[in-house]
Amino acid sequence: MAKIYYVDTAIPADRKKRRKHKTHVVFDGSKVFRVGKLTELEDAGEIYVDALFPELYDEVLELLRRRGVRAYLLKDPIKLKKLRMEKNMKKSDENDAMLLSRIPREVFRPLTAEELELKTKIEPLIRKYRWIVRWKKILKRFIRRGFNYNFEEVIRLMEADRMRISREIIKRVASLPIYGDIYKKACEILGVNSSTELAILVLKLPLHLPLVRLKGFLGLIPGKNEGRYNHKLKEHITNFAAALRICAKRGTNVSNEVLGIVNRLPKRQAIIRLELLILKALRTAYLMAVKPLAGE
Repeated sequence: MAKIYYVDTAIPADRKKRRKHKTHVVFDGSKVFRVGKLTELEDAGEIYVDALFPELYDEVLELLRRRGVRAYLLKDPIKLKKLRMEKNMKKSDENDAMLLSRIPREVFRPLTAEELELKTKIEPLIRKYRWIVRWKKILKRFIRRGFNYNFEEVIRLMEADRMRISREIIKRVASLPIYGDIYKKACEILGVNSSTELAILVLKLPLHLPLVRLKGFLGLIPGKNEGRYNHKLKEHITNFAAALRICAKRGTNVSNEVLGIVNRLPKRQAIIRLELLILKALRTAYLMAVKPLAGE
């Protein structure tokens, strides 16, 4: 008989970094146990998870495609935290797995193979986009220093490729459940039509976290969290802030709040304030997209 499992998921350990192997904690309604992979739950009929990391896409896809398992993702992880506080329980993987079983089913959303396959295809595009942006900057630096070996033509070709990849990333993120709603609402709040950097931030940032923790996650606090922040995503939000500033200077459509920051602050301070504004817009867009789905 197919069983229902509630899983507190873990990011698989990176063997190269010699970290302790992390396992998923599972509650089956009567007992708690651990598994290395979700695919070890061979008799599963339904699986409810608290979080879904890119490293787990293949595991969930196998469950969905080959075994016909129905998988559900918690829409708002804050629900789990609130329930833990209500029950006066300590935070632990075991407690969280059990608490998942007490959360109403409507607070979860079904995962589809189509969605996960789409996310899997976006990852290589994002890597290539980052590579192009990084090397364009390096080549432009060479040109400014007098080392020009027909780099202008190379940059032109790279920019054409970047534009193509950008359109594809935006198209795919906009088509994803919930992520698409967050992206569109964030664009609306900031007064922009589209942005690859914003689409990547929507897909990659843990927007379920409170704003203060997101600031620390991106180093947008005094001391930059002593360097312990996500440098790749920090680069994306800085690039987007710089682009917003340029748009405001050129008179391109941006929100009045963006325009006000750019007009009254020098460049460095304006970019910092714009980064915070972008993060606030993303968090607001997330709450607007998720809370109605979570019944709040």
